[in-house]
Amino acid sequence: MKLQYECISCIVAHVLNVTGMLGFNEDDKETAMRETLAYLSRADYEGCTPESMAELWGILLRNSDNNDPYAQIKSRCNMEALKMEQSAREAILASADSFVMALKYAIAGNLIDYGLEHPVTVEEQNRQIDSIVQTPFAIDDSNALRSALKTAKSVLYLCDNAGEVVFDKLLIEYLKREFPQIAPVCAVKGSPVINDATMTDALEAGLDSVARIIDNGDGAPGTVLHRTSEAFQSAFWAADVVISKGQGNFESLNGIKKENLFYLFMAKCDSICHIVHTPKLSIICLKGDS
Repeated sequence: MKLQYECISCIVAHVLNVTGMLGFNEDDKETAMRETLAYLSRADYEGCTPESMAELWGILLRNSDNNDPYAQIKSRCNMEALKMEQSAREAILASADSFVMALKYAIAGNLIDYGLEHPVTVEEQNRQIDSIVQTPFAIDDSNALRSALKTAKSVLYLCDNAGEVVFDKLLIEYLKREFPQIAPVCAVKGSPVINDATMTDALEAGLDSVARIIDNGDGAPGTVLHRTSEAFQSAFWAADVVISKGQGNFESLNGIKKENLFYLFMAKCDSICHIVHTPKLSIICLKGDS
């Protein structure tokens, strides 16, 4: 999916937010903003927004001595999500369709996103997740996903944000119980970027209790295949089913032709809503191109 013009204002707002969070002085803030604007003036608009964000994240980190500015926020998101883990598990098991409920909890966890211009706070997240799981899918390819999982042996699950990975754990836990032939592998980011989950964040959330965890070798807030490691690319193309979580993964993989590639995400911005033809904050289970 190409870089959308509408994304530019969000990118600039994000840079301002992070420079403030990191306590940049005015000179360093000006340097970071000038470098950001210079990059955007020459950016490849055929590339995707997560690829541009990876480049801009590099600019921010070059002007900071903190290589993981969101570390404390990510840990707090994990801890807050873990408080909801058992009640969410019970709701999944009690549902008339546990598969769909597990999918919805995983997508509801996608609300935890500090890459947004106006991020949802932890308190707001806790209030909203339970209501989101009662929302119908705006795009519902869950039956196609269920069918693909019945014959799959390998599933690659592309994680998105910290905190969210707790709900991913519940979905994978359910998949292993319902489809015991599956050997799930979860992929996290290879280096810190915004609040995307890294190996450290995934282990803190206990994701290793339900799946083998690998990293994708890259620090883009999505899955930009040509930037990822050869090992990750091999796992991606070899997987019988790929479950891609979050809007960033959709932005970077949309248009990739892969059998049984499924997107689970919440449509959070106008440009994405325009592409998928859904209202804002719709929850989506979408089968990709094959």
